[in-house]
Amino acid sequence: MTKIERATASVLLGLTVACAAPARETVDTARVAADRAAVDQGHEAFLNAMRGNNVDSLRPLIAEEAEFAPPNANIGAGREAFLTWYQQLLTQMRTSGVTVSDRDVTVAGDWAIESGTFDWTLTPVAGGTPVRDQGHFVAIWRRQPDGSWKATRLIWNSSQPLPGTTPAR
Repeated sequence: MTKIERATASVLLGLTVACAAPARETVDTARVAADRAAVDQGHEAFLNAMRGNNVDSLRPLIAEEAEFAPPNANIGAGREAFLTWYQQLLTQMRTSGVTVSDRDVTVAGDWAIESGTFDWTLTPVAGGTPVRDQGHFVAIWRRQPDGSWKATRLIWNSSQPLPGTTPAR
């Protein structure tokens, strides 16, 4: 066999193997887009509930087994614990503004990971100067058996120094 014949045989063998290889999993882009839209809708509903200071509007967005980790507080577990935490916050402070930026969402099957930065202004119920907090958040959403998406993990932290501390450089 000549060099040209060996080279041709190698190329043909390579093409045969490549064509016979199992097809890679295809991504259903329409489903991923629909899932992303559902998570985006949940995100907007969550922000609107915060802006409206409405605990009941958060209920359908939080998974029963949700866990949450607010800044300067213990980790909480369960939808009712989250709603109780938020209701207690509302007895002292009301959201007067909240925005999210640098938001990123990754959908992978029945899970979606959302992260970004927030700017949240709270006004004391008793009156006084509004408090502005800025920070970062991660929310993990999970498709429920009924097809809806609910937040199952909520983690946020403040970029602001604690009162009485010196900011890190």
